[in-house]
Amino acid sequence: MITPEFLMVTSAVATDRNAIIFEGKNFTYGNVQERSNRLANTLQEMGVQKGDRVALIEVNCNHCVETYFACAKLGAIYVPLNFRAKADELEFMIQDSGASVVFVGERYVPLLDGVKKNLKAVKHYVTLSGHKPGLLEYEKLVAKGSPDDVFSDSTDDDMTILLFTAGTTGKPKGVMLLHKNFSEYVTNNVTPVDPDVEEKNILTVPLYHIAGIQAVMSAIYGGRTLVIQRQFDPEDWMKLVQTYKVDRAMM
Repeated sequence: MITPEFLMVTSAVATDRNAIIFEGKNFTYGNVQERSNRLANTLQEMGVQKGDRVALIEVNCNHCVETYFACAKLGAIYVPLNFRAKADELEFMIQDSGASVVFVGERYVPLLDGVKKNLKAVKHYVTLSGHKPGLLEYEKLVAKGSPDDVFSDSTDDDMTILLFTAGTTGKPKGVMLLHKNFSEYVTNNVTPVDPDVEEKNILTVPLYHIAGIQAVMSAIYGGRTLVIQRQFDPEDWMKLVQTYKVDRAMM
């Protein structure tokens, strides 16, 4: 089983259930399936193919989930970058990964601007919010893409994520994660989506970290609603738990 099937199955079983709640915006499973399809089709038109690396630097948001599944549907490799990285670390991770596309949150545009001249392999930069000169716009890429399903010839032995360590004893090191690293864990530990059972997870742990990524995979497979917090703030966290009557937490 490959990870795009988690979303494909759940979006068919629980189409109108909220998959993501983020800063007052609700995205149903049908929405996330369609938006990730649209993004995947646009990325394909931009030349992204199976095995290509696509990087993203931003705090937790719905874009992280959508971009991952868009990449996975194409067979491209998603590279979530530590949003606490310094300029030299960011430059190293993007170069080392061989990323050809970089998605960037608004607050990290100045950081990226300082190293772009050295990133020769990057063909496209995409801003996740608003308009920035010289950058493509995320929502425009989603809007222009076909909603048709995207399929690759990926198997569970193919790599799906390139995760970087913190680099506390040297430079960050790339960790290659395969589809089966997630599918074997999730299918053995999580009850699959049930149209009659609804649960909500609040997600605070960073989505460049394995714990955050695994939490997303488990929630999508299980048909749970992810209440995503950008970064941990105790007062905001309590409000989100109370407002959405959260059942589970990943901190």
